[in-house]
Amino acid sequence: MKRFARFVIGLLILAGGIAFSMLLWVTRPQAEKADTEETLPLVEVLPVRYEEMSFDMPSQGLIEASRRTTLAAAAAGRVVEVHPLFDVGHRVDAGTWLVKIDAVDYRADLAAATATLADAETNLAEEQARAEQAKRDWDNLGRPGEPSELASRQPQLRGAEARVEAARTALRKAEGDLSDTVLTAPFDGIIAATSTEVGSYLTEGAAVAEIFETRYEVRLPLSVDQLPFLQTGENGNLLGEVVLLASVGGETKEYRGRIVRTEGEIDRSSRSAYVVAEVDGGSDGAQAHHRLRPGLFVQARIAGRTLPRCARIPFSAFVGLERVALVAPDNTLQFRDVTVVHRDEESVYISGGVEENSLVCLTELPARITGQKVVPRPVADGGDEEPAPQPAL
Repeated sequence: MKRFARFVIGLLILAGGIAFSMLLWVTRPQAEKADTEETLPLVEVLPVRYEEMSFDMPSQGLIEASRRTTLAAAAAGRVVEVHPLFDVGHRVDAGTWLVKIDAVDYRADLAAATATLADAETNLAEEQARAEQAKRDWDNLGRPGEPSELASRQPQLRGAEARVEAARTALRKAEGDLSDTVLTAPFDGIIAATSTEVGSYLTEGAAVAEIFETRYEVRLPLSVDQLPFLQTGENGNLLGEVVLLASVGGETKEYRGRIVRTEGEIDRSSRSAYVVAEVDGGSDGAQAHHRLRPGLFVQARIAGRTLPRCARIPFSAFVGLERVALVAPDNTLQFRDVTVVHRDEESVYISGGVEENSLVCLTELPARITGQKVVPRPVADGGDEEPAPQPAL
């Protein structure tokens, strides 16, 4: 009897559990269905504007003198006088005397050469007179034909003429030796070093001073991709103005120069070519401390040629080296290959590949897919936002 009671109780508990479960199922909350609105990404766009452009190509280099030379003594002797400006750092004009060597011996040589020439010219005049007299004597004797060279004293005459020419050459050499006792500046320049003083003895070829020209040059490296943007003349030579910026003592000074030539070779390791710009070193005066000096580091901007049709595209619009993302008129993403002509630190410049007024996408999305719907928000070149058009859903 007890077993039957336990069986009945178990059935009742099972039935109650089933009934409770059914109650929970019937009374469960129902999820309401709601229509979801499609959310499109907001992207900034910039219209493509083609215009005439020119590019300033940056570079840098060290100032060097266009000419530098070591003055050497052409005559031997004791130094008797030096110019007051004969010291390191002084500017001298071309032709300014710098050092004078004792010229007593050279003046004596010049006097001796002058006397030798006078004797040779006298001897020549006497030989000419004798030759004429020999010709008259031959005619007076009534001898037929012309006299022989020896009879007409032609060998003696040619010897006298040769001695005169030798004496004149010796005189010119003596005059040159005398002029060599005064060393002069070969060009307008600045004295970089001196190696003699009053009382010292100079031998021929001894170094006297080092001088460099105040017309300076700077070698500016450019990549081979930048070379086509340089201006060229009618004969193909490179042209272009160059602005040089030199910072000295916390102050930046600007100089202007011009490209005068390019070096023939391209550096194999850096694929760079060097152009040489010439710049004036400045003049004496209140701003003398601002003058350029060899060894000074300068930043340079080289003016390039003008391109007739070019557009600036920010880097953020690119999905590759030469492909940009566009927003089509139906507000979908499209991609186009473009022709890149130049790159700088902020932008890429193209000459074709997209139409005028096409909208480039400046916003970098997690995934850019062709045909993806977006909401464009135009941004002007200056960064001012324009009213956004209504999205096309």
